[in-house]
Amino acid sequence: MKLEVRHLRVLVTVADYGSITKAAVLLGMSQPSLTAQLQRIERSVGESVFSRSRTGVEITAFGRSLLAKARSVLHEMDDLLVTTTPKHRREIILGDAGLLLSAVVPRLIAELAEVDPELAARLTVRAHMDPAAGELITMMRTGRLDAAIISDVIDFETADNHDFKRVTIVPLEPVFIGLSERHPLAARTEIDLADLADEAWIVNPQDNPGWLMSLRAACARLGFEPRIAYESNHMAGARAFVGSGQCVAISDPMSMEGNNVVFRPLIGDPVRGRIDLSWVDRCPVSPGLLRKVVTEAYQNMVSRNATYQRWWSERGLILA
Repeated sequence: MKLEVRHLRVLVTVADYGSITKAAVLLGMSQPSLTAQLQRIERSVGESVFSRSRTGVEITAFGRSLLAKARSVLHEMDDLLVTTTPKHRREIILGDAGLLLSAVVPRLIAELAEVDPELAARLTVRAHMDPAAGELITMMRTGRLDAAIISDVIDFETADNHDFKRVTIVPLEPVFIGLSERHPLAARTEIDLADLADEAWIVNPQDNPGWLMSLRAACARLGFEPRIAYESNHMAGARAFVGSGQCVAISDPMSMEGNNVVFRPLIGDPVRGRIDLSWVDRCPVSPGLLRKVVTEAYQNMVSRNATYQRWWSERGLILA
């Protein structure tokens, strides 16, 4: 097999996440397919790059040397993308893992029209939504995104990435619990995670794995394991299950109530996230303008959600 750039990205992704399972989700592959591809790559280079461990995979001594060279090659390829990008870009492609882009895109278009009418006249703003922060990072690395709003999990962050500029917008964003409006706990303004020990949960298998890891860790500290009864990557389908009272779910604090579903914060915020803005050098819009737009859009969305607004008035903070 001839080694290609895409194979180097596979190696780097597995190394960054330390897990074939997580890397397979990020790369859009099945675990058996990724395992088979790694075996072909290792046969091609003549030695093992990874060894399996109880916690995932570990990089061999040979693998560390190979990965250092692979990262160097990928950096050169990314630089090539930058230098071959047309001077007059006709689009900017933004990514997001949550609900924020719906407010960012129109605000960015309006701001551009005011501060740089010439750029606004020729620039189309496009958007890509993906719940996995790692996938957004991969898309920036491969030239498919110019900037992304990264929703990361505190203490379970995605692999640190030095390829891009990155600034924190919201240092602490809580996770809310979605539950049926008929649930006995729905009348409370805050919910104790311990009171959910007997509940069934629904999760998105394509979400950032850090969210489920953080939930499991928080539950373990209270002496129980969350019972994952359902999986859905379809938001409306998941809400239907929650609204019917069959399960509960971790949820974006900006989620709007309705269709028999309410959202409540957890006491003490045991599962917490952080909102970062990341961008590549070839981004046609200045980082300062992007940061301003994302910050203002976030604050505006908080004010439209009464439950989150109550939480925010006591604990919210934006790094301006």
